[in-house]
Amino acid sequence: MRKAVQILAAAALLVGAAVFAAPYVNRWQAASDSADATEIFEAETILGREEESSVENKPQPDDAGQVPAENLAELKERLHTYNRELYESGQINLKDPFSYETTGFDLTEYGLSQNIIGVLWIPRLNQRLPIYLGANAENMAKGAALLGQTSMPLGETDSNTVIAAHRGFRGIPMFRDIQSIQIGDKIQLTTPWETLIYRVCDLKIINPDDSGEILIQEGRELVTLLTCHPYTQNYQRYLVCAERSDEEIRSAEEDLEEVNETWDSAPREVKDETGEETVTVQVEPASIRPSFSEGTQEQGAGDSNLRIWMESYGMWLLLAAVIVLAAAAGAWLRRKKSAGDDKSE
Repeated sequence: MRKAVQILAAAALLVGAAVFAAPYVNRWQAASDSADATEIFEAETILGREEESSVENKPQPDDAGQVPAENLAELKERLHTYNRELYESGQINLKDPFSYETTGFDLTEYGLSQNIIGVLWIPRLNQRLPIYLGANAENMAKGAALLGQTSMPLGETDSNTVIAAHRGFRGIPMFRDIQSIQIGDKIQLTTPWETLIYRVCDLKIINPDDSGEILIQEGRELVTLLTCHPYTQNYQRYLVCAERSDEEIRSAEEDLEEVNETWDSAPREVKDETGEETVTVQVEPASIRPSFSEGTQEQGAGDSNLRIWMESYGMWLLLAAVIVLAAAAGAWLRRKKSAGDDKSE
């Protein structure tokens, strides 16, 4: 009897340690997957060619060959046509959240094996995320997603590339601390053809169905970051709008040095456009403490985000249940043994 109790106690201890480590394991795995996808994209596109010419014997990711230049040229022409049609039509099909989920392009047909259109670098958040086409649940579980019926990132005027991400998911912060971004901050977008730099020019809070706030603005080249707001409640959307800058590309270390030097701890002045009139509200920029339920309550997503969350944490929840059962069994056995000892006396 005593041996059985010891075995159960040891099992409970091990499982408890596994449950405690679960968030860290999930974060490591998700970050590793994101980094691998980004590395393969860079090896397949223009960055791979640039680095190959400057670094000898550069190790390449498995199964990642460079995409033929003619494929990239053909893809760029097709995306250019798509952008012009969007602009000329007034984005007539941008009506509801479902239009965001698909873009109608399969990048693997051109040799981009990860189906990634670019890599997003946000120095203020110290986040580098792959950008997938279409803001469906699967893509947003892996990184950032370019909304359907918005512009492809080609460095063109009359365009607005809208990129969405969760406010934290599977342990990766993603856009969790988007409220810390301030006017003038840098946002960098690396595509298969070039690296584009933008500077933040506006901060807004809108209603989820307010597609008018993410439309193309004539004569401007914009990138808009979009995520849910307030954190874990998600009944609004938070926008960071940035406009193209012609500045030189710098290293990540230089970008991080800049954000440290320019940090402003004062509340962000954000335009709240959820009511009948636009008002300016104050949003505290302090980092948000992660919630265990983040990413599971997005409006309009049905049960898809909850399902992904359960796929990530379900095993650990099962192990937690095992702990409870083992502890209960151990307590019952000890009580039974104690009762038996009392009778024998």
